[in-house]
Amino acid sequence: MALLGHVLLSKQHLDIYIGSVLLLLLLSNCSFSFGVESDINCLKSIKASLEDTLGYLNSSWDFSNNTEGFICNFLGIECWHPHESKVLNIKLSDLGLKGQFPLGVENCTSLTGLDLSSNQLGGPLPHDIDRILSFVTSLDLSFNSFSGLIPLKLSNCSYMNVLKLDNNQLSGNIPAEVNQLTRLKTFSVANNALSGEVPLFNTTSITADSYANNPGLCGHPLKSCQNKSKSVCGPNLLSGPVPQLVFGADSIGALQVNFFRSRNGVVIVAAAGFGVGFALFFEIKLQ
Repeated sequence: MALLGHVLLSKQHLDIYIGSVLLLLLLSNCSFSFGVESDINCLKSIKASLEDTLGYLNSSWDFSNNTEGFICNFLGIECWHPHESKVLNIKLSDLGLKGQFPLGVENCTSLTGLDLSSNQLGGPLPHDIDRILSFVTSLDLSFNSFSGLIPLKLSNCSYMNVLKLDNNQLSGNIPAEVNQLTRLKTFSVANNALSGEVPLFNTTSITADSYANNPGLCGHPLKSCQNKSKSVCGPNLLSGPVPQLVFGADSIGALQVNFFRSRNGVVIVAAAGFGVGFALFFEIKLQ
């Protein structure tokens, strides 16, 4: 009886073990299938969203082939493994592509490199680019016609080693938070319409050439930014009644007031009246 109970217990354990193994295999297969399907949809979306003026994608990206790893043979596609449809890099440089930034690239969930340089792409860069390119280490969008601002959330792409946005039509400031990309070795925004102070990177590999032909940019390693706080308020011409506290004057023809900020943080206010003839100077200590 005890032997029979032991056999039944062993059989129960065996059933549990076999069930567990089958469940793991099923989950693994579902995860793999999802990964493959996701990457296939990624490339389908990219192809659909871009105008293929030279026919490179139309001739190479054939989705009618359903063999394992077939997308790894597509032009410009590199996979983690030749027989596994998980895209590692997308390199579509100089293919005559037109359109905007292909948002479908977010479905290539294992992507580490994206090169869309030297095409005819335009429009704004996605504001949530950090979600779309979560694990990308290299992004090259140079020699296109992208416009608008550099997305602030680009600073969240913490794996970025290479960031090339040069030769576009980007404007506004370079987000100071970009200096949080501590792995960045190559950075270029040359030949845009950017302005303001450049980020302070803790590396010597980013030089003035990275910012070339953006006359509005300043700060190391470029020319120093002008101290805009020297003149807090420009000349003002005021007229009319004057409070008695101003040396007892009842009125003046004009009052000119200037504000200057000294190096020690003191604002000096200088007032000169015309018609009465007085000068008033006092200081305001900034907290």
